[in-house]
Amino acid sequence: MSNDSNIELIKLVRITGMREVELASLKAAGGSGWNRVMQTVANHEALLSKGEKHTRQKAIQDPVHGAILLEPWELDVISTWEMLRLRFVMQLGPAHIVYPGATHTRFQHCLGTNFLAQKTIRVVNYCDDLEHVCFAPLSRLLDDYQQKIFRITALLHDIGHPPTSHTIEFALKGAHDLDHIDLGESLILHSGLTDVLTRNDIEPQTVVDVLRRKSKDPVLALLSEFLDNPFDIDKTDYLIRDAHFSGVQLGVFPAERVMLTNRVVKDKKGRYIRGYMLKAFRSLESLILSRNWMFFDLYLHHAVRLAEAMVSKATYFRIREENLSKNECIGLFTRMTDADLYGWLLESETEFVREYAARIRYRRLFKVVLSRPIAFFEDEPKSRFLKMLDEIQVLLDAEEELDEEPGAAIIDVVYPEFGANTLGKLPLLAGGEAIGFDVVKLEDTQEGKSLMQTLSRQESTIPSVRVYASPEIAVKVHKRFDQLFPAKEHVAYREDEYDMTET
Repeated sequence: MSNDSNIELIKLVRITGMREVELASLKAAGGSGWNRVMQTVANHEALLSKGEKHTRQKAIQDPVHGAILLEPWELDVISTWEMLRLRFVMQLGPAHIVYPGATHTRFQHCLGTNFLAQKTIRVVNYCDDLEHVCFAPLSRLLDDYQQKIFRITALLHDIGHPPTSHTIEFALKGAHDLDHIDLGESLILHSGLTDVLTRNDIEPQTVVDVLRRKSKDPVLALLSEFLDNPFDIDKTDYLIRDAHFSGVQLGVFPAERVMLTNRVVKDKKGRYIRGYMLKAFRSLESLILSRNWMFFDLYLHHAVRLAEAMVSKATYFRIREENLSKNECIGLFTRMTDADLYGWLLESETEFVREYAARIRYRRLFKVVLSRPIAFFEDEPKSRFLKMLDEIQVLLDAEEELDEEPGAAIIDVVYPEFGANTLGKLPLLAGGEAIGFDVVKLEDTQEGKSLMQTLSRQESTIPSVRVYASPEIAVKVHKRFDQLFPAKEHVAYREDEYDMTET
């Protein structure tokens, strides 16, 4: 948490849903107004106190992994108010507008990631010497407390997701430089969840350090690698889960085989490295390609991206309209569910914010005016597009240049990280018990060359710019875009491939 955060204020905002100024005014005045605030807090705590501490294991039936067995302390954690909110936060935000089955939640995904942490402890092997390979179960490397930290961090890795998940993170980043890890840290360190962790002998700061990749302990640093890596257990679960619920079966890959051939080795500097057996390369390749195919058909679907852009933009303008402080954003967005967010947007005094929320509800989206690869553009407009990925005001300024009416046009810069550079450094283990191991990079293997070529082609062809607007102003927006962002002179493309694509 940053030093400018007011922990007690954030707690009050989260519990009451009231604004910072209102709370300060009532506290200063005292009397019945402040008593009502305290009564709200008391009622909240009284309701939570009705839950009982769990004393035995229970199995939760999951549609993806089957029965997930949880220890009593894990059951205590998933029964907290902070965790239960995720039951009402959709994993894929408004993607259900396109894929009606995609109504699964962050809560389900957190359970699935915890299951994979448990499985990792059981099935992944490690060795302490690259030259004298002798595998042992990961459970013998991790002591009981480290196993507990692994399981609880997997369970809580998405605790801070705001309503609609990643959808509005760009708005929070633009308003107060916040992301879901910041919100999660606040909950882990300063909420009712903190007390539950402490009562179960779990140090909250250790959980945060693993999530933040801040731990100097080599074993805890290894746990961070399992949770934050191009092929971490988080991505493994969401690829399988998103494919299952959306119906986009491109996310199916041999997850069991990938996990079983996952290894931990200690290098000559004493660091633990998570790598994959070279002999299992095809299973790993399937995971990589499945992830990218899911991007094509699901995560980058034009109507999904449009719905996300509308919710994000509406949220950003609503934050500005209310002039929400950083403390209020932390408190309110760790309180809200998806339904709360849409209701809040519909109460806006800004017309297009209300319109966006209504369009989402009634599925009356804008149309695609045009879509062009970023490679088509000169260096100056290309540079401006890339700035739009990080600087929300640059994006908003460009949208206003397309049409003076606020909210009339939306620009979507599609620039996914397919990972040719990152994945090329992925460690593979060549060799075996008889000769020891060599750690080689994927990009340096003969098997990986064709895959790296495929990833490089995707990185050069997939990044694009899309513009959305109402059909009534599409022609005007199209012409204005061509004036503002001219393409390279030698590039030719068919306008009718892009214009007015149906959503």
